[in-house]
Amino acid sequence: MARTKHFASRARDRNPTNATASSSAAGPSATPTRRGGSQGGEAQQTATPPATTTAGRKKGGTKRTKQAMPKSSNKKKTFRYKPGTVALREIRHFQKTTKLLIPAASFIREVRSVTQIFAPPDVTRWTAEALMAIQEAAEDFLVGLFSDAMLCAIHARRVTLMRKDFELARRLGGKGRPL
Repeated sequence: MARTKHFASRARDRNPTNATASSSAAGPSATPTRRGGSQGGEAQQTATPPATTTAGRKKGGTKRTKQAMPKSSNKKKTFRYKPGTVALREIRHFQKTTKLLIPAASFIREVRSVTQIFAPPDVTRWTAEALMAIQEAAEDFLVGLFSDAMLCAIHARRVTLMRKDFELARRLGGKGRPL
């Protein structure tokens, strides 16, 4: 009986003494039910309160019958890809597209906040073309920085990007402020 799919018969053979010994404490149905069978006995069994002794502890029979009962789940297991498969698919997808990756509204909000900090108070308005040009340049800078940092990580025999990779990529490429 090494390669069988009959779960209920294996559960019955596994622990026959505990199921019969605890039949008085378990409730109306202490025998394990089949997967496709009715679940009325399970609902009654879980609804009955556990019997307690004078010391206030649970009797051992109730827990064992619940463990002997097979889990009757008719839900199909959801499909999952292997780790990394979806990431590679997303990389291919984003390399093919030409649209901007940063949401425009949040980028414009950030540009306006930086403008208020660094620009004179009379500079408050931006044209749409200027904002799009700044966003294009910012995304191009970030993509180049990420690719250089990834090369630094691979050179260090790692696949995980770390802060030191970004710092080294900025120092070697001359990008951004010096550290």
